[in-house]
Amino acid sequence: MNVNLLATIYSFAYILLIIGIAFVLFRFTPLGSEDVRKFIHILVSGWVFILVRMYTSLAWALLGPLVFIVVNAVFVYSGFSKYLGMGNRKRDNGLIYYPLSITVLVLMMYNGLSDGRIVTASVLIMGLGDGLAAIIGSHFGRHGYKALGGKKSMEGSAAMFIVSLVILLILYPHGPWYLPLSVALAATVFENITPLGFDNITVPLLSAVLLGVLNGLY
Repeated sequence: MNVNLLATIYSFAYILLIIGIAFVLFRFTPLGSEDVRKFIHILVSGWVFILVRMYTSLAWALLGPLVFIVVNAVFVYSGFSKYLGMGNRKRDNGLIYYPLSITVLVLMMYNGLSDGRIVTASVLIMGLGDGLAAIIGSHFGRHGYKALGGKKSMEGSAAMFIVSLVILLILYPHGPWYLPLSVALAATVFENITPLGFDNITVPLLSAVLLGVLNGLY
């Protein structure tokens, strides 16, 4: 079987599995809609490993993100999002921005403006970093402050920085010391100053650009 077709089958099966589990969690557990949203947000980022390790064709690699831009837009604007407890359209637009940013990252990678490691780091920072920051901030945040991105907490911002730093240290174990520190700090700032779900665009794309600069791609 064509490796790109196989990667696409794996991709759609993985995303549908996540959505199915999220539906069960929302309907049959005490988890609230925000926790379910972040569950999806975090686990979907794992798709990046299929993206960078299996796909060999730009057209095939773009298929998944482009399909989910359309599917997620229908999900948000048709009202189906209520079945996962969502209903704030401005926040739910982040579901559309997520695959949109992955589309741009794919285009960057296949045009020499990025590489697999940069894309992996950027997507995981968006998924794990931002997702865990929101969960920790909402459940354990005790020191709140206002930012352009809305109400934040020191605990949530610390989680964003630490998770991003760990991701970068794992992916760049032999890089210069300032690379993980500067990109983790920048990603935390991007997340703080970006409102209305647009951090699903600014965090991964600006992180990718900064990583590209620090890795000498530009």
